[in-house]
Amino acid sequence: MELPKGWNGVVMIRWLVRTVLATPLVIVSVSNCQAQDLPLHSVSFSPDEAACRIVLEPDATTGNGPARLFLSSDMMKPSLAFGLDGSGIADAVIVRKGERHPFVSQQGLAPNDLLADPIWALLDPGADAKNSLYLTVRNGDGGYSSARYDHLSHDGILRLLALACRPTGLDSPALTPVEHSAAEVRLALSDADRVHIRKLLAVLYGTDGVDVGKSGVFTVTDRRFIAQFNAEQKYPSGDYLWPASVPDMLKTTVNDATQAAPMPAGSAELVRHADWSVLGDSAGSLCRITTIATAQEGLETGLRMEFSVDSKGSGGMMAIDLVTPNPFRADAPLAAMIDGTGFGLVVEPKTGALIPQPLSDGSMTNDLVKALRFGKSVEIGGVAKATNAPSRLSFSLLGFSAAFKDMASACNRPGIMGWIE
Repeated sequence: MELPKGWNGVVMIRWLVRTVLATPLVIVSVSNCQAQDLPLHSVSFSPDEAACRIVLEPDATTGNGPARLFLSSDMMKPSLAFGLDGSGIADAVIVRKGERHPFVSQQGLAPNDLLADPIWALLDPGADAKNSLYLTVRNGDGGYSSARYDHLSHDGILRLLALACRPTGLDSPALTPVEHSAAEVRLALSDADRVHIRKLLAVLYGTDGVDVGKSGVFTVTDRRFIAQFNAEQKYPSGDYLWPASVPDMLKTTVNDATQAAPMPAGSAELVRHADWSVLGDSAGSLCRITTIATAQEGLETGLRMEFSVDSKGSGGMMAIDLVTPNPFRADAPLAAMIDGTGFGLVVEPKTGALIPQPLSDGSMTNDLVKALRFGKSVEIGGVAKATNAPSRLSFSLLGFSAAFKDMASACNRPGIMGWIE
């Protein structure tokens, strides 16, 4: 089958999955792509048997009609199988690193059973990537044939299964846009799940008040928001959902994410991103972002985190108030925890503001502020002034990055972006 101009093998697989139900039996050979570590293979689908089969094509063969390795997935239930693709096979052995192992086919395997099978373990050379695998077969007439595999790997085989057969319960690495798309499909999100994610993304990156509607289909705008979210969180899946992030997205209550932080006197809200408000004063000379604490222990309610810049300032100068008004003692240990990473804090002597611990030379790194950008929440702990008891409070980081960028733009202070970049 000749591929249309500009198509590659992986794209062909995706097209084939969409059209297979209308075709009795379709077989397509796909070329090896070294840059993606995909082994040589062919894929076949049988709607009558509800089966998807991948045949691993060898790099070299000897003898007449040598057998090939295959893996298959039952498309109606989570069941995997592997065996030899060929006819008249009497017995077979696999040779790896000079050792012979009888080949035993398996059917009806759960994903964990496949990964634990001794034959599966032999398919990957491990650290010795140059070590070839040999499959030697004796037919019923006593003749022999063999197939040599040079580029097999567990990751490559799992990626093929994920792309072509989409088995459930089998984790596989995703390295290309097509694979990230397939991984998103395997999430099997309901329309309600997709609507929830669309609303959350609109709150984080869209225009306030926009109704995303009730459609469970991601739009071009949604894909742009997903890409922005992935970039901020350092997920590699581009404009497709990163599977590990989805549970937290579905747990986030959109109404909670849109609560406005209280505004300091003399300020007006310019825009809001999730839990963070962008504020400006009446003269347009001071811009700030602020959020209210989501939880507190041993402290009063209404405490805020705040960052501000003056439009008349320059460079990266910015005021930092990690908790305002500051309720903690300056002579007791203070720390912030952002998604499991700790940062030392101090109270600035002149202003009383709670700030990141300066370096030995008095300068301050942007490590903590960058962590705020990529984190989901921050917990700040110390000893309360009022009670002398250990106390802590938490802040959401949903919307922090977008709000910070808007603050820099509102007061024309691009230099402060160095704090989060």
